[in-house]
Amino acid sequence: MTQNIFNKLYMNTFIFDLEYIGHTTELNKCYIWEIGIVHLYSKMSFKVTIDPGIRPLPKPFSDDFCQVTPELLDERDAVSFFNGWNMMLNWVRNFGQPVLWISHNCFKGDKIVIEAEIKRNNLKMPLNWFFFDSLIYCRFIKPKMLSYTLTELYQYICFKEIQNAHDALADARSLMEILICLDINNIQGPIYPSYCTSLQVVKWLGPSCEKILFRQNIRSLEQLKQVLVTEYAIQSLNMTVDIKSYISLKLISYGIKQGNSLSITNSLLDRWI
Repeated sequence: MTQNIFNKLYMNTFIFDLEYIGHTTELNKCYIWEIGIVHLYSKMSFKVTIDPGIRPLPKPFSDDFCQVTPELLDERDAVSFFNGWNMMLNWVRNFGQPVLWISHNCFKGDKIVIEAEIKRNNLKMPLNWFFFDSLIYCRFIKPKMLSYTLTELYQYICFKEIQNAHDALADARSLMEILICLDINNIQGPIYPSYCTSLQVVKWLGPSCEKILFRQNIRSLEQLKQVLVTEYAIQSLNMTVDIKSYISLKLISYGIKQGNSLSITNSLLDRWI
């Protein structure tokens, strides 16, 4: 994302946070139960509690997170994901299109969880939505910090404790404060549209390797997989070559160092291909 692109999206930029049960390594068992959003320009906010629709409700994977119970959902007037999603869409549409969504750990967390819920509920996500990961940006702008959790960043940058941590709207507002303190007008880094998975979800594929792939006009995990699998299949018609060696050599040919290419190849084959 360049300054020019951010200027175009600024009036339609939303900072958001999700609370969900389950873990992103098993998206089929991951369910959103709360959405909190702040519109960057107006500071208007939206919040909805969602009934995941499963029973029993699992325990949180950490004591830091809220235990979701039927009583809590009733107390907060929880709605189905289908209804909550449409409530959110109607609110967001008041501000115009296209939209930029910013969250912390967006690419490995919030974005893929939203897309899993969308698929589960047979819904569609607008194609002119873009997503930005503030975790990647904070690592770039504040290197060598010991921790980049939202709680630690807020304390370090805003000089106070987060109030109501792990409440979706409270976390979204806290992230907005962090980004404003870091001068959000100079924000930069990769953005991905709906249904396009960040290259950085692949273990060992960091910002430097991502930039190399961008220069090869490979701009999503889906595109990388398609290129590698298609070219490997064509190559196998003429000669016998194992896919691991082929992918590693292909990544090296793009300009990725050999050590990184081997690690990325293993990660791709273990989880993504």
